Amino acid sequence: MDNEIDFYKLLGVEIDVGDKELTKAYRVKALQYHPDKNRDNPEASKLFHDIKSAYDLLTDPKRRAEYDEKLRAQIAKRQRQSAISSHRKRMKSELEEEERTARQVREAERLRQQTIHQEAARFRREAQMHEERHDRRMRENIRRMDEEANARAADETMDDVDDLDRSIRIRWDASSGTDYNRQALENLFSSFGELEEVVLAPVGSRTTKKRESATASALLVFKSIASAHALMNTKHTSAQLSAFSRFWAKGSEPQAVQAIVGSLNAKAAESTQMAVDGSATARNGAFRLPEIEDIDLRNVPGISMSFADFEALTLMRMRQQ
Repeated sequence: MDNEIDFYKLLGVEIDVGDKELTKAYRVKALQYHPDKNRDNPEASKLFHDIKSAYDLLTDPKRRAEYDEKLRAQIAKRQRQSAISSHRKRMKSELEEEERTARQVREAERLRQQTIHQEAARFRREAQMHEERHDRRMRENIRRMDEEANARAADETMDDVDDLDRSIRIRWDASSGTDYNRQALENLFSSFGELEEVVLAPVGSRTTKKRESATASALLVFKSIASAHALMNTKHTSAQLSAFSRFWAKGSEPQAVQAIVGSLNAKAAESTQMAVDGSATARNGAFRLPEIEDIDLRNVPGISMSFADFEALTLMRMRQQ
């Protein structure tokens, strides 16, 4: 018996088939695959032989019983294997489903953490922007209060400023060959501020052991005492400007300048204390007013006699009334 062949299936019958049905099925199959009717089919002879062997075995009660026992054992074995395979497939499917669920849970958690980090970063940026806006407003308020205080201080002291307080006397050697007229002097010194008047004095002469020299002088009347102060204290002198000697018209620095500087320093100190108390940004920087002599007003675009133009550049920060 060939254990690889299911004789019942070969004959097209069930395992519990009766003898009559078995004989009938055999005749049909034998007739179907008889070699005389299937000369063009080389497999027909083998099939016919297997069909004859199956019929001979199944018509022998003893051999059929043995075959049925073995066949049922094989069927049971296949069923067990199929059940195990189905169980394994089910377990594999369940494991794969659990893994997919776990991956989905991990991905959802990752997305949640990412969203939390993004929201936290956004909140930090918004808080930083809010703090920066607050600091800018605070600095702007302090700057405006400082300007208003300086303006009031300048207005309070400007009443004591007369023409001579705003006047500078200059001298130069007229025998050097350079002729300075009123227009030339105005063009040269207006870089420090607008001039109200340029008064030329008669040329005087003096004799030395080597030669006779002519000394010329003029009075520069500025519209702002800040301009006069800038000219007297500038450290940035060109070759042309170094030819001139400069003096306060009153012989010394006017009291008005000292009063204005003292008042502005007091206001600046008060504004600095307010900045320290009110703004973390202001606390990190020391408020210091620049020295007037360190500023070259001629290099500042748009310089004029108005308070608005001088307020951010010199200690005077005043307006001509």
